[in-house]
Amino acid sequence: MKQQKLVIILILLAALFTAASSWAAPAAEEPAGLQTKQIAAPPEEFLSGQLQLPDPAASGIRSTSAMLPVHLAATGGAWTWSGEAAVDATENVSLMVFAPQAAGWQVTVTLPGGRQIDLAGGATAAGVRQRASDLGLGENRYPGTVYTFARPASGVWQIQVTAGGPRQGLTGPDGYLLLSGKSPYHLFTHLSSHELLAGRQLGLVTYLTYEPLGSGQGVPAPLTGHIRSAEMRLVAPDGTEQSLPMFDDGQHADGPAGDGVFGGLVEAALAGQYTAQVTVQGETPAGLAFLRTTEHVFPVIEPALTLAAGQMATAAAADDTRLRIELAALPAAGETGGNVQLFAELWGTDGNGEATPVAWVGGIVRPEEGPAGLVLPLILDGRWIALAGAGAPFELRQVRVHDLQTHVPLALAANIPLEVSSLPAAAGRAVTEVTEEMLMGGRPAAGPGGRDPQVDRRLMLVHGYCSGGVWPTADFTQYAVFQDFNQNRTHDQFAQLIGSYGDQFDSFGVVAHSQGGAASLHLYTYYWSGLDYSSGSRLIQSVGTPYRGTSLAGNLALLGQIFGIGCGTNWDLTYDGAALWLSGIPSWARSRVYYFTTSFTDLWYRYDYCHLGSDLFLSDPDDGATERWAGQLSGANNMGHKTGWCHTTGMRDPAQYNDYNRNANMNTYANR
Repeated sequence: MKQQKLVIILILLAALFTAASSWAAPAAEEPAGLQTKQIAAPPEEFLSGQLQLPDPAASGIRSTSAMLPVHLAATGGAWTWSGEAAVDATENVSLMVFAPQAAGWQVTVTLPGGRQIDLAGGATAAGVRQRASDLGLGENRYPGTVYTFARPASGVWQIQVTAGGPRQGLTGPDGYLLLSGKSPYHLFTHLSSHELLAGRQLGLVTYLTYEPLGSGQGVPAPLTGHIRSAEMRLVAPDGTEQSLPMFDDGQHADGPAGDGVFGGLVEAALAGQYTAQVTVQGETPAGLAFLRTTEHVFPVIEPALTLAAGQMATAAAADDTRLRIELAALPAAGETGGNVQLFAELWGTDGNGEATPVAWVGGIVRPEEGPAGLVLPLILDGRWIALAGAGAPFELRQVRVHDLQTHVPLALAANIPLEVSSLPAAAGRAVTEVTEEMLMGGRPAAGPGGRDPQVDRRLMLVHGYCSGGVWPTADFTQYAVFQDFNQNRTHDQFAQLIGSYGDQFDSFGVVAHSQGGAASLHLYTYYWSGLDYSSGSRLIQSVGTPYRGTSLAGNLALLGQIFGIGCGTNWDLTYDGAALWLSGIPSWARSRVYYFTTSFTDLWYRYDYCHLGSDLFLSDPDDGATERWAGQLSGANNMGHKTGWCHTTGMRDPAQYNDYNRNANMNTYANR
């Protein structure tokens, strides 16, 4: 468990202007628009499941902690709150207090057996270590105080808070108490569906699991008969809150009745950001009472369009090489709307009359006005058909239309018949290999700079989410510094800003930190940019990028409601958002990424972590913001894991982007 301090310090801009080979520009602005690619991949990538809609259960959150909302009430002339928490862990038990600084909280804990500890005045004497910490990503941080109990007693803890008063003019909790300990019994919770559309039923599924190693990966098996109560607290975009019981009755997305899996469903009437907390109580197989919570944040979007039911897709040769496929769609509100992501598997028929896979095809498309609604166009290189030896009849399978900014599926179809009126000549030619043009379409006639030969080649240094400048520019040569400091962007917005900034150069490669790595991969996958005209050994190099997300987003969303500060939450950095995004990234794009991961130095004689606050949530090893397993990108080039380096400054070990040896290596092999 460990995670957090993406707190990234601003590099002095003056140094950027004085370095001999440096380049700095004004803060990034909204791009004018980049040319999109028509992307494709061989059948093995969707047959393996890599390019299919992910299972929400595979993105579940594990928890051995409980985040208790505190609602102060006037009692006897003072403002107080009291509650209890069942603690089953006997080591590494910590209580973290989150409250607005003006609240002046005093916390008293009564342990099983009656021993009382005043954390404000007698914590040290009672063997409780007190340390200031925080929780967050990038500059988006919430302050707190951590109390670590040296000799915790399992059982029911009584906790009382006395404060000067509640927050003024705001609804919701006045603060949170986070109680966490090391236990092999985890609460595992995941979304019931990724079809997060307004007007649909959505919810969460939860169960207790036994994981002594706490790997943080895969879908664990549920333990049956140990949950006594489960509740889902949901906060809608308009701030309204409701608490709903969760059931193990086989009727709430929970699977068979009585299997230990509980579900809760609600109709999402409004579009916007939802936060949710699942609270579960029960008894472990060891006979100890437990309390667990998981925290979640997710978007609900308007159903902008639907695929026209029962209509056949059509296709015809666009030229000698390309096949244009058109799918019929209907706007939900009478408007064409903006760009969407569209993915499909193309299947044909082999010489024996059997269905045969041809290719996966997709990309970013703009809905067009059609004779009876909308037309969603896809472009496929005809050589895929030749390579597969396929002929009519053709069919589209696993058709997916996703919202571009959230990657939430807008419309799904298991199969759509495809009527092909004409095939491009390339579909009948001999093909022995897959070319770049088959994977991403034809290159634009000229690169961004338009010069031949290209003269202004750069290594772009890219920061991460809600971050200032991080890279020590003295470690790099012939570089440019991307600047969109302290902002919250989706991967697509971030990618377009990088591409637009890079248009002033003939070509560029990337060295990126944190979210900057994912945004650069998104840019290379979906848009033509200076990345496609660069040369060198490594196109995109990243350090500390959570390609598979981080579990902190839900906790930060709840804390943001009480502190009211920060950059806001980022769906692309959650486990679910990352999984949806990755389902559209083919291996040819991933193969151009070279990624590095780090974690704290683990010494046998002490309790180790990168960041004390995030350590209460993350599975080891981690860099204080990204778990090692969540920093992996299948199909990419793993450049190794190095200990003794954390995600950013202010953590126990040095910031990973200040590793001079790694920076020198990346500078040497970088594309420009």
